[in-house]
Amino acid sequence: MPRELNFKMLIIARESRGYTQGELVDKIPNLSQGNYSRMEKGMMQPTDETIRNLAAVLDFPESFFYKSGTSANNVEYFYRKRVSTPKKELTKLEANFDLIRLWFEDLLNEVEIGEFKFPELKVEGMNTAELIARKSKAVADIPPGPIINMVGTMEKNGIIIHFLQNAPEKFDGTTLICKSGQKIIVVNSDIPNDRKRFTIAHELGHCIMHIPFSSDLDPYSDIEKEANLFAAEFLMPALEIKRDLVALKFRDLADLKNYWRVSKVALIKRAHTLGLINQSRYTTFMIEISRAGERRIESNDVELDDPRILKLILKALTEQLDYTMESISEMLGMSINDYNFFFQGNKTKTKLRIAL
Repeated sequence: MPRELNFKMLIIARESRGYTQGELVDKIPNLSQGNYSRMEKGMMQPTDETIRNLAAVLDFPESFFYKSGTSANNVEYFYRKRVSTPKKELTKLEANFDLIRLWFEDLLNEVEIGEFKFPELKVEGMNTAELIARKSKAVADIPPGPIINMVGTMEKNGIIIHFLQNAPEKFDGTTLICKSGQKIIVVNSDIPNDRKRFTIAHELGHCIMHIPFSSDLDPYSDIEKEANLFAAEFLMPALEIKRDLVALKFRDLADLKNYWRVSKVALIKRAHTLGLINQSRYTTFMIEISRAGERRIESNDVELDDPRILKLILKALTEQLDYTMESISEMLGMSINDYNFFFQGNKTKTKLRIAL
């Protein structure tokens, strides 16, 4: 029985490489844009030769186009509300999200990881984002004070963290949901560590407060503000940080940043939100931050631990199940280039020799 092509994989493969239909068709012999458009709609089956040519140009194994799976449910893409990125760049980014989701779904068919341990709580009535942050830390048994191993804490509680290279400059992070319900927080690998930590906490807020209730969220609620309030309380608990922010001086910020592992700007905003500095002092602090040239990227970045779940999965496959890099790539329907780029963190891609 012949394999059935999954036309949605054609779309994901093309968009992940940043091609429009016209740009891709120009590279494929004997293929018109009209026929290719029909293929992406599932109205026309490509020939074996066309699949071989598409696989070569797009750098995917032919098996990728026969994978089962669908593109994302846009419910988790809350980041769109805070990212102004050209449409073509955004399309490529979201196609990469689909790839990451599909690959992790296949990996998790082979290896089990811990379940999601955080509660799912809706913001309503007295249940504010800040209170939910405190409840979440209690349920996850996170000790008082700064969260030292931010990534490890998330992974210990059943969330996969993935650092994505070469993401658009204005993208910080988003949350992907696998068919199994597994949550993957994807973070721009190029942003400073203090922003990574806040982004992870922000996305955790979405995982707890918004994604489980996406079908009946109040359309007038500001979910981005709620996620920021959650992240601020999660990383800088009011009862614990107040003593450090009373009588705050600009010279104190560097030491407080190193201790709490958040940005100086986050500390200033926290002091203002908690009523420990007035609007005038807040404005003065922000002016001083700008004068110091630290409004976008601050000096003395904080420490952040690396994600380990993916590394442990790959280690288990190779050491316990005798997989090789090539056989893992084949199982996932990914090229060796993609394996090195997405899984090993190699930013430079090797040139391929292809035969058309």
